[in-house]
Parts: sequence; structure tokens; C-alpha cells
Amino acid sequence: MNLRSHLLCLFAIVIWSSLEITGKLVGVGIDPFTLTAWRFVIGGLVLLPFAISKVRADKLDLKLSSILHIGSLGILNVCVSMLLLQLSIYYGKASLSAVIISINPVFVSFFAALLIKEKLSKTQIASMVLGIVGLLIIIFYEHDFANDAFASVKLGIVFAVLAAISFGVWTVLTKSAVSKYGNTFTNSISFLVGGLCLMAINLAVGNQLIFHLSARNIILMSYLGCVITGIAYLLYFQGMKRIKAGTASTYFFLKPVIAYLLAYLLLKETLSWVQLVGVLFVVAGIAIVNTSKSLLSRARVALTS
Repeated sequence: MNLRSHLLCLFAIVIWSSLEITGKLVGVGIDPFTLTAWRFVIGGLVLLPFAISKVRADKLDLKLSSILHIGSLGILNVCVSMLLLQLSIYYGKASLSAVIISINPVFVSFFAALLIKEKLSKTQIASMVLGIVGLLIIIFYEHDFANDAFASVKLGIVFAVLAAISFGVWTVLTKSAVSKYGNTFTNSISFLVGGLCLMAINLAVGNQLIFHLSARNIILMSYLGCVITGIAYLLYFQGMKRIKAGTASTYFFLKPVIAYLLAYLLLKETLSWVQLVGVLFVVAGIAIVNTSKSLLSRARVALTS
């Protein structure tokens, strides 16, 4: 049974690792605002039946203030962090976006200390140093800044860094809601509210909500919404039922590596060997912070994009 649980967690990580590559493929024909809005509305709807079942089973005491709180967190996640990530993918390289967003646990440690006064341990400080050094190596040794195949690699990097920072803030702020209402309910409601809010923003600024319904767009959007943003969460939490959260979270070390391999195979994107060293620094930073014993590191598995 433990083997099955490990396989479920690994499969979920592989699915999440395909996020940036899929976002790049579908982003060719769909506006980043529209794509992000639909992705999270679909994902939230996939999770909603399981969220309702959780509420009934645990007899959770839900109030309007609770929904508003979770919804506001969803707006921060969808309308800021995940929109920035999709803009990063749209303008730059999916491989860079995937590696940079993976560094968000390092920012979680920083904002945990800043916002909720969690004391930074030596291991967390070490992870921050490794992660930031890796990030700087990746940025400074980027070789495609003048490549016409990308709209703006520089802008893509800026958006990715902002996405990682804002996702770190969201992770810290969401911890209390996850502890009280659980992963599935918190994610479902926050996804739905955030996605609907982004749709409203699209309407307000005159963007179209409806994208071209080609077979390619339908398949990729369904995969983004149903599989990456919905089913992968269910697989991961199912796997976690039989193994410790700390053990399950070790699979997150693989995300930047798998994402890069997928970008190389499917998009023909490359990183220099020096940048790959930077990726190893990032992975080391993630490994250290994910194995630390801080309160937030034990809750991190609920908050992946």
C-alpha cells in the first residue's frame, strides 16, 4: 500500500511539473488572463464535490467570514501569483519559469519570519542562501535574451520572480485556513473565487472570456484545469494518507528537474551547463527547507501551484 502511495505522489509531481510546458503550448492561442481564469475555475469545480464531502464529513463550521477570507486568499493566488506565472511563461521560457517558481519555499521561510514571526532556523537560512545563489546563477548566465523565439526573456524572468515571491506570501497567509478547513476545501473555494474574480477583471478591461474552441485548445485547457489544477491535488492527498507529509514532500525536489527535461524534450528549450549548476543549488535549497521542522514547512504540501 505504501508503494501505491509513493507512486500517487510521484505521479502528481510529474503532472505538476508539466504546468509551465502546457501553459506555453496553450498560451500560443489564448490570452494569459483568460487562460489563468479558466484554469482555476475548472480546477476549483473539479475539487468542489470533494470539498463539500469534506465539510459534511467533518461538520465544519463555515461562516460568511470564512468564505470571504479564503476567497481573498484565492484572489492573491490566482489574480496575482498565478497570473504572473502565466505571464512569465507567455513572454519567456517555460523552463526558466518552472525553475524560478520552484524556489518559492525559500520565500516562504522569509515571509514566515516577517509576517507571522516564525523564527528562522540555520537550515532555513542556508536554504535561502542556496536558493538565491542558484537563482542568480540561472539569471546571469541566461543565453537567450536576444532570441527572437521568445517575446522577452528578461520580462519573463521578472514575472517569474514576482510570482515566486507572491506565492510565498500566499503560502504563509493560507496556512491558518488550511489548518482549519483542510487542503481540498481551501483550495477549491480559493481557486473558484480567484478564477471568477479574474474573469470579472477581464470583462471590466474589455478582454474576451471565450477562447477559440479548437481541438488543441480544448484538450490543453482541459488538461490544465482538470488534471493539473484538479486531479493532481486529489492524487497527491490520496497518496499522503498512507505516508508522512514530510516523506511525500521530498518528491517536490524533482519538480524543477522534471520540468526542465519536459521543456527540453517538448519545447526544445535549453539551459547552459552553468545554469544547470544553478538548478542544483535551487534543488538543494528546496530540499533543505522542505526537510526543516518549521510549522510552515509541515504545511507546505497543501500549497503547491
